[in-house]
Amino acid sequence: MTDSGHAWQAEWALKANLLRRNLGPVAWALAFRQLAETRGVQLGQGARNDRTSDSVAEVGPSSRDTAASVAALAIEIGVSPRTARRRLRLADALADYPDVACKLDRGEIDAGRAEELVRDERIASLRQLKVPAQIVGPAYELRIGDLREVWADVPDCSIDAAVVDPPYSQQFIPLFEDVASLLARVLKPGRLAAIYCGHMSFPEEIRLLEAGSLTYVWHGVNLLPGRHSRIHGRMVNGKHRSVVLLSAGPFTPRRWIHDTFFAEGRGGPDTRPLHPWQQAVEPMQHWVRMTSEPGETVFDPCCGSGTTGVAALMEGRHFLGGDLDPAYVETTRRRLEEPAAERENNGAGA
Repeated sequence: MTDSGHAWQAEWALKANLLRRNLGPVAWALAFRQLAETRGVQLGQGARNDRTSDSVAEVGPSSRDTAASVAALAIEIGVSPRTARRRLRLADALADYPDVACKLDRGEIDAGRAEELVRDERIASLRQLKVPAQIVGPAYELRIGDLREVWADVPDCSIDAAVVDPPYSQQFIPLFEDVASLLARVLKPGRLAAIYCGHMSFPEEIRLLEAGSLTYVWHGVNLLPGRHSRIHGRMVNGKHRSVVLLSAGPFTPRRWIHDTFFAEGRGGPDTRPLHPWQQAVEPMQHWVRMTSEPGETVFDPCCGSGTTGVAALMEGRHFLGGDLDPAYVETTRRRLEEPAAERENNGAGA
């Protein structure tokens, strides 16, 4: 048999295996990669993170485009491009965790639980490291510790803007007043803080933010596609995230503010590989742009996995951030040290 005959036979076997739908998500992704290789389709960051439509015709005119090729191949074997991309991302995330991948493919756990296990293992390993209490990079500074203590040396009225996503589980609601008190002191007069808020305790969060001496300016939202938060007790299908704009003292407008960001992509555990409450980068970029100018410093004393910092650097700002957990400060450092192009590619799942 000729080489072309062998290649055709291999491709037919892979395609038949994928069409039988008897593979788990990771095994399916590996077979899909093999099939893509036989077709000459490159599966890189663009294939994992693109936001193309499920319709090949809407992707673009060039069949050589990676996203279009992935979409066409997925449709050919009977799945949506979105499903193919999700499985490819999942296989990448589980590449170093074969035991978890096997449990997923055997149906012992679902994809969300697999992502949680990997995230927990990664954080546990980071907690074994000795992370400096203060890390200074070329355009950022990170600190570990209680936000009520570690920022005491920051001069009053010295920070240009803040974009903060505090934890809004019930036990953390009192933290909103501490965050507000810190921001009211360190922000320049009239400058803005964009603060993410939860739905269930929204009135209390606003009360505490104002009790911390910030001045309410406006209420913005991130509109969310894909899967949403279902609040069964109130029968609400939540399709937005609240972002409240407050100022240090009387507000001083500097630019027109767009109060709505239309987020792309999906929700779900596979978009939170680094932190249980991880936010997407693109909405954070929006609020960085709305609250600051290039070259200014953006502050986040509850930085978690560092999404605000990534957004700030991508928008040409400096970043000042911290967290109580050394593992998340180290996560933030690693993200901020990525090359700019890689940071941008990874933004979709951040």
